[in-house]
Amino acid sequence: MVLIIVQTTVLAGGGPSSAYDLLAPFVVYMGVYRLPREAVPVLLLGGLAMDGISGGVFGTHLSVYLWMYAGVRWAIQFLHVGNVILLPLLVTAGVAFESLAVAFSAVVLASSAWPVESMFSVVSGQVLWGAVTGPILMLLFIRGQKTVDGARTSFVQEKDPLRIP
Repeated sequence: MVLIIVQTTVLAGGGPSSAYDLLAPFVVYMGVYRLPREAVPVLLLGGLAMDGISGGVFGTHLSVYLWMYAGVRWAIQFLHVGNVILLPLLVTAGVAFESLAVAFSAVVLASSAWPVESMFSVVSGQVLWGAVTGPILMLLFIRGQKTVDGARTSFVQEKDPLRIP
């Protein structure tokens, strides 16, 4: 939810004009590091929230997130997850996939004809921003999960001697 709030308030007001969806790197993170039973409910809630906030075609973000998650899960079967180059490439591919899907859904359902060439600069800017900042977000997600896991482990260890057998 923090990513959605940052994206809709901070980046929409004064951020770059070609800001991408910040949940795309999170979906890639979920695909690489989280099991489906943990990731799918979060993706459903995130997709529904973005569809409600975006003002675009309802269901676009939800379906893109689910397809992106499925694609990442499929890709990591063949690729080495610990590779330094793999995660930025997955994030960049995910941002490109989402940007193209949202752009084409807007073009197809627009009331007047849009030249596809005009969308090239927007999509390419989003992919560029995703390639630059996406890996940084991915590292923040990984570091945050390690911090939460460490805090949870230390909390359980502190409470463990107080348990009555």
